[in-house]
Amino acid sequence: MPNPKFNNSSRTSSNASSSSTSSRHQSLREIVQKHLLQDVIQSSESSPHRSPGQWMVLVVDPASLRVISSSIGMYNLMEHHVSIVENLQKKRAPFRDQVVLYLVEPKEESVKLIVNDWTPSKDRKGPLYGNAVFLYFLGRLDDKLFGMIKGCKELVKRIKVLKEVNLDFLTKDAQAFHFDMKNPSIYSGLYLSKLSAGNSLHNAMMAKLVTACATLNEYPHVRYPAKNALCKHLAFIFHQKMNEFVGSNSEWWYKGDGLHPNSERATLLILDRKDDCLSPLMHEFTYEAMVNDLLPITDDRITYDSVNAGTAKEGSAEATTKMDALLNDNDEVWVELRGKHIADVIQTLSTKIREIVNSSSGSALASSAKTNGKALSVNQMAKALKALPEYREIMSKLSQHMQIAHQCMDAFNAQGLLELSELEQTLATGKTEEGRTPKLKQLLGETVEEFRRQTVSSMRLRLLAIVIVSQRGLSSESDLQKLLGEANLSEDELTALRNLEKLGCPLVQRKEADSKGKLIGYLKSKGVNSFGQAESESEYSTSRYVCLLKAIMEEATSGKLSVDEYPSVMPLPDAEAMLGPSSSAAAKSVRKASSTSKWQTQSSSGSATGKKKSSHRGRQIVFMAGGMCYSELRSAREVMSTSGTEIIVGSTQFISPQDFLLDLTSLG
Repeated sequence: MPNPKFNNSSRTSSNASSSSTSSRHQSLREIVQKHLLQDVIQSSESSPHRSPGQWMVLVVDPASLRVISSSIGMYNLMEHHVSIVENLQKKRAPFRDQVVLYLVEPKEESVKLIVNDWTPSKDRKGPLYGNAVFLYFLGRLDDKLFGMIKGCKELVKRIKVLKEVNLDFLTKDAQAFHFDMKNPSIYSGLYLSKLSAGNSLHNAMMAKLVTACATLNEYPHVRYPAKNALCKHLAFIFHQKMNEFVGSNSEWWYKGDGLHPNSERATLLILDRKDDCLSPLMHEFTYEAMVNDLLPITDDRITYDSVNAGTAKEGSAEATTKMDALLNDNDEVWVELRGKHIADVIQTLSTKIREIVNSSSGSALASSAKTNGKALSVNQMAKALKALPEYREIMSKLSQHMQIAHQCMDAFNAQGLLELSELEQTLATGKTEEGRTPKLKQLLGETVEEFRRQTVSSMRLRLLAIVIVSQRGLSSESDLQKLLGEANLSEDELTALRNLEKLGCPLVQRKEADSKGKLIGYLKSKGVNSFGQAESESEYSTSRYVCLLKAIMEEATSGKLSVDEYPSVMPLPDAEAMLGPSSSAAAKSVRKASSTSKWQTQSSSGSATGKKKSSHRGRQIVFMAGGMCYSELRSAREVMSTSGTEIIVGSTQFISPQDFLLDLTSLG
């Protein structure tokens, strides 16, 4: 690839970090933050082509704006002489006394707009900005786009830096990323198009994945499910693009290259949503999953009803105010609670608030807060917040989460999810709470009863999809038609249901079983229950089901993932090298039937969690094409905690059950 000089700059690709130790203990989000600030913003700020004290205009397109927003936030930019952030796609005022910093996606639309900024026209007198241009691209700039830039003489003579920064992805949290691929056509591109080398979606997806690995300084071994043609196709595309990146960036280093101590090469496992259509449909009652399933939330921002203490008369309805909250890694309470069961979340919050209320500062309030050990009400909590100004910040945060958690429970009760969840869990695990294996006829009868109780058709669609996927299809066309008659679905909902077949989930069982290539088949071979899913060690009976991905990650982190079932693009190192320190088998749960509420905890012979182990093994990177659900995100954190192996998960996007059903509908 050509590398011509633009004045004092050349076309380069930035290195994610300068040494192997600089990012070893950093999270993905911290690495991206450092990369953006040091290699883009501060690098431009300290350039000799910028006068001391001279301000910079940052021009972004929608993709790069979301990258910045998901990692560093706009407020950090102002500290580095960025006077204004402008939208490349909108008409902009001139700042001829300032240098310009472009950060954009390597797409033709964005390059055309940049070139247009520097192309003389009758409508604009002189250039928009000063004589120094710093040009950064999120990913690889192809030769066609590079040629467009070279063709603009006014732009070329001003370019001081032209760099590919390898940040063509969004950080979800400290250990997760996604590609923000929410286009309704993505499922058609994944599951209806031919597996050809020229598939634009597949190439774009793997190009983005290369930037994520480059940022992490990882040149991973690549594995995929042997029976999944899409994953194999994507794995070889990624391998080719990663090799091209390494070959054209001689200064880039990677962990396990032999030159950086205490580092090993990562393993990338490419998976496919269609191999597990059950997990994104299930109701899960951990905090993060419930928020994303039951409450309106967009880009981690949620609007909730905040109770105002002292504004409502005794016995009357509580007065509320609409408040916004950002649920991300900057919120320590959210990070602590997001993976906990909702019952534990409310208990933990109540305990923390009660400890503050019962402190010396809150002693006057303590007597009124005693409620025989019950959790504080939202109104009591709001009064405590008002009465204890010295604890205002932490009390405000605890109050915020208590109110969001209560809104989750309000939705839970309004939708009757307690009874529904037990039916879902039995369908998914093949066993009742008491450990019995029920008759299918009985479960279908309970399904019909639930259809008649549910007034929202999307809930009926979701349950029917769970029945079909968990059974790998109904036993007869007659059973299907009876359930469809009871479900009374709309045309769009029927389309979503029928499209399960396009993802390999038959509505009616085929005579010849065709599930060997599924994750279900993988787990079935491991001797799990009759429906093919393992049972969780959760202490709650409504959380018996565990997502299929968790077993895969546990096998991978222990070095036991079958090479036959999950081969690699290139030969893996010796088995001994792949295996980490031997780990003891996880303690198995011994459940006892609960004679009271399904929310009551179950007894267990061992804990499902353990202290985080230390490990020098290479990272495990798991990428899910077609969307990763929140139970899988939580499971990755749990496996990372118990195994000591760092796990990074990524996907085209993170999906709620509603997102998954809409994606199914989009298949047409």
